Amino acid sequence: MATSGERRFSLLGFPVQATNGFWFFLLIVFGLDPGVEGLVLATSLAVFTVIHELGHALVARRLGADAAISLGFMVGYTSFQPTRSISTPGRMALSAAGPTAHIAVGWLCLLPWAAHPLDVDAISASGVATAVWWAGVVIGAANLIPLWPLDGGHLLSHAIGPLFGPSAVRLVIGLSATVTSAGILWAARTPEWRSLVVVGALLLWSQVSALRLSR
Repeated sequence: MATSGERRFSLLGFPVQATNGFWFFLLIVFGLDPGVEGLVLATSLAVFTVIHELGHALVARRLGADAAISLGFMVGYTSFQPTRSISTPGRMALSAAGPTAHIAVGWLCLLPWAAHPLDVDAISASGVATAVWWAGVVIGAANLIPLWPLDGGHLLSHAIGPLFGPSAVRLVIGLSATVTSAGILWAARTPEWRSLVVVGALLLWSQVSALRLSR
């Protein structure tokens, strides 16, 4: 049963849980720019988050796993319960499916303004296109950075799993925390990148929490 802090529905046969934190984040995004571009950005973030998680869920289903989607504050997450063993390439495909779907659909949505997602001049000429570009292509690509808990971090842990066994995940989390800490210090000293300190702090908090749970 859904509590007062969440909404549950089904999408393509997958159960989806959307917490109040998810809607609150979208409200914050719109509140920072209460105009057409802000509305497009908030809507795009919601749509692309769902598309991203559907990418994971559809591949999980193809691999014989039961998947469910959760939407929270600034994040989406797809959990899955395998009904049979999943190979390392299968797990890598599952991790890559979310950002791949995210970027691909983002690119398609940009076609009215630009031939490709790197045509920054054409995209930046439209506030709506810029909002779609950030919510779609940029965030989708950022998820491929090999840092935990991003999809790129999961891809890296799967890739080195055959070499390091069960300790691969903890190794990736530890390296991610080290790199993120260095990045926070660098961003704090660089005025044009200082706004990324908050993003880095959220990543570091997630990494430290994951390290504690992996003990």
